[in-house]
Amino acid sequence: MIGGGQIARAHVLGYCSLPLLHGLDSLKPNFSIIAEINTNLAKQAAKRLGFEKWSDNWKSVTRSGNVDLVDVVTPTHLHYEPVIDAVDHEKHVICEKPLATDSKKAREMYEAAKKAGIVHMTGFNYRRLAAVTFAKKLIEAGKLGKKIYQFRASFQEDWGANPKMYYTWRYDAVKAGAGALADLGSHVIDLARYLIGEIKMVCGAQGTFIKERLLAPNKEQSNLKPPGKGKVDVDDSTMALLRFENETLGRIEASWSAQGRKVSLEFEVNGSDGSIYYNLERPNEIKIFTNDGSVDQQGFRTVLIGPYHPYGSSMVFPAPGVGLGFEESIINELYELVRGIEQEKGSGVTPSFYDGWKVNQVIEAIQNSNLEQRWVNVPAQ
Repeated sequence: MIGGGQIARAHVLGYCSLPLLHGLDSLKPNFSIIAEINTNLAKQAAKRLGFEKWSDNWKSVTRSGNVDLVDVVTPTHLHYEPVIDAVDHEKHVICEKPLATDSKKAREMYEAAKKAGIVHMTGFNYRRLAAVTFAKKLIEAGKLGKKIYQFRASFQEDWGANPKMYYTWRYDAVKAGAGALADLGSHVIDLARYLIGEIKMVCGAQGTFIKERLLAPNKEQSNLKPPGKGKVDVDDSTMALLRFENETLGRIEASWSAQGRKVSLEFEVNGSDGSIYYNLERPNEIKIFTNDGSVDQQGFRTVLIGPYHPYGSSMVFPAPGVGLGFEESIINELYELVRGIEQEKGSGVTPSFYDGWKVNQVIEAIQNSNLEQRWVNVPAQ
């Protein structure tokens, strides 16, 4: 593993859960080595997460003879080099989203992984929520009708609305690629592609509400001097209209400045004969409307996700409406990854680096649309 922060902990918990919840006893992972930015953090991460060895050099991971799978959970600007090196050394790789800071790097990562024939995955874990996978099945089965008319989705949080939040890499376009659009919007874009199909063109609007943030204090700074400030050059909020290749219309929003919203990920799909609605704040429910009942009985009905839905057999307590959420999305994501390695699927595992590349393309198209104040086409390749 490269990186030892919050998502690293979520992934370790996910790997440890695979034998218990999914029955993958033969592929119980061995946590061989973890790398962090310095010696102290590496030692702490190894002890906290249960790795045998630690290093302050990520090449110790990508080039280790004992490593089969490399898990990259670093800030976005630190994805490209470790991923390329891991692929060059024939390691399977999972990399957190967004795949890269720009679509050029993302494409290079995808093409290198495809050429190497290794299993590669981009960390769009919300695809693997049972309710979202179920929604995909309903759409593909035509339960909403022969044609999908509209897709609407948003991912909103409020931590960025705090003007006292210190300046970090997330506020630096060189390191993050984009702000809320990359951090939260990448998930929404992936869900749009997963549920509806490829996005043909976009029209975006972006805003940066807090243009400077205080730099975090460090030992070198004098207590007598006022803290410095960093310029924020990414978006706090993005809204975009979409037109899909199948002519479905769409609208997406991403903001980390929506007061009162903690982890509010929601989407709605409207078809010619029905609709579905989902909100992560109620992760074990999906609302379904089908235009096949008496007019005096029509309306959305709530379906509780349970053992009869995707990944239901892995539920700790197999009862509808109980026990499925963020961590289960990580577990299910890693289940697909490890099963793909076991079955030697190569690029057949999704969401792959291809999906990561396509999301990076949409992010850039929305940014360009905002700058040019016009509709912008998303490249087909």
